[in-house]
Amino acid sequence: MTAAAAVGLVALSAPATEIAAEVSASWAPFRNAGTADGPEPAPVLTPQAVTALPEPAVDTPVLALPVPRRMDVQLPAPMVPRGEPLEVTPPPAQCGGYGSLRQMPPGVVPGPGSATVTWQADGRETVQGYRVTAVSQRLVAGEQPAPPRVDAAQRADCGEVSAVLTGLTPGTPYVFWLEEAVLDLDTQVVEYVQVGWSSPVVVG
Repeated sequence: MTAAAAVGLVALSAPATEIAAEVSASWAPFRNAGTADGPEPAPVLTPQAVTALPEPAVDTPVLALPVPRRMDVQLPAPMVPRGEPLEVTPPPAQCGGYGSLRQMPPGVVPGPGSATVTWQADGRETVQGYRVTAVSQRLVAGEQPAPPRVDAAQRADCGEVSAVLTGLTPGTPYVFWLEEAVLDLDTQVVEYVQVGWSSPVVVG
């Protein structure tokens, strides 16, 4: 019986030893816990110098700026040089005129109660005829009487045109108006345009 007990102790001694070894190993991190020394400090890692990485090179496109150029502007030469008068050539004269409306002061020869008025013809094709009016320069009371008036036809050449006005008051000054009957080519209407007048003339 004593031998059996001894055999049992030998059999149990092996597992117990392994358990004690495992327990000792598991308590190794806490061996100094609660003691005056405290836990062992963690190892301090010395920082190593960090080498700065070079900045990446950026390939920036270069824009080609336009180079300003001097513009050569050709200006037309003026029509008339500075300081010199403009020379023009008038159109061919028509009966002594330039084909446009012009002043034609008529000539007047007084007679007894009448007057003969003369002027040079206007060679424009639009002139259809003439009208002469004797305007009295002596006012009367009330409404003024209608002035004496006479028409004259256009002639084919640039000769002299004349008209005789009768029924004038002797000793009265008159101003004789000369008008042209001009055809408007756009409207085909004949209008009278005053082209001249005389100085006051006293009828004999």
